[in-house]
Amino acid sequence: MERRSFVKSVGAISAVGMSGLAGCLGDESVTWMIPWSEGGGTDQYARQMQPLVEEELDGSIEIDNREGAGSMIGSEWLLNQDADGSVFGTVNPAGWTFTWRADPSLDWEPSEFEPIAYSGIFGYTIIVNNDYGIENFDELRDGYEDGDISGFAYQGSGSDSHLVTLLLEEEYGLNYDNAVPYDGGGPVQEAVLGDEVGAGIATNTSAAEAVDSGEASAIVNLMDVDLMDTFPGIDRISNYGDSLGWLTEFYQVQVAPPGTDEDTRQEIADAIEYAVEHEDTQEWMDETGNIVEFGNMDEAAERYNEAAIEEMEENVEEAVGGFDVFLDQTEEED
Repeated sequence: MERRSFVKSVGAISAVGMSGLAGCLGDESVTWMIPWSEGGGTDQYARQMQPLVEEELDGSIEIDNREGAGSMIGSEWLLNQDADGSVFGTVNPAGWTFTWRADPSLDWEPSEFEPIAYSGIFGYTIIVNNDYGIENFDELRDGYEDGDISGFAYQGSGSDSHLVTLLLEEEYGLNYDNAVPYDGGGPVQEAVLGDEVGAGIATNTSAAEAVDSGEASAIVNLMDVDLMDTFPGIDRISNYGDSLGWLTEFYQVQVAPPGTDEDTRQEIADAIEYAVEHEDTQEWMDETGNIVEFGNMDEAAERYNEAAIEEMEENVEEAVGGFDVFLDQTEEED
């Protein structure tokens, strides 16, 4: 990787660990950090599973939204928390590792986090305010060309969705007049519903909520995953060019601060598995079309290890000439 190595010193692990976590919680609350704002896809997955994780752990789980910098603010906060089992978080590779790799100021590595599990797969769509009567990508392109629609929202400057936005313009002919960054799918959804912008990139999870409001439509699937059951008739970006799945599909990966012991993480993983397999979650999956799936500790680690980051670097090199080129483009916009 073209990046300096940084090894974070980690304090001694708590002697208590969380051996017997479920019985030791008592009145204590475990914090589940979400590095995106409330209402986005990652947040919705966590809030669906929160009461079931609490049930299995026999204690309370507090969701803590720490949005900003394309999930890097919350991630860095989590990195510096105590390794005593009192806190874990959800990150979303490959988008998470992309945004980390794109920020040269960060002095930590994704591999410093301890893997727990993953609990689902989701990704990006394009939503549009229904006032414009736009139903597919062709009509969206025409709307911007004709000046009938204004503003396009994405999720964080320097993030994966920022690159998606640039590629939509450069490779797919989406000549929006103004691209505007927001801190996650929830704010993008609110901006589109409020007509601050005419259209934007939202996760399929937050897009479903926008569609349910009756004020917006999900018109383009930016993933390779089939969303026809959730959004009948939705257009696919692959109808207009190469697949963007390498950049637009994410895993809900739970991680812990460096040094959190394996027994502690396994107990949280078991609670995540219980929540994933519970009939309430399965019904939520059927109703919303959100993909819920359990992956163990090793499978979670594979989503953000060195090989995964190297693969991302190769894809960005092929798409735009590398991360340096992408960063130059974002600086030009600023």
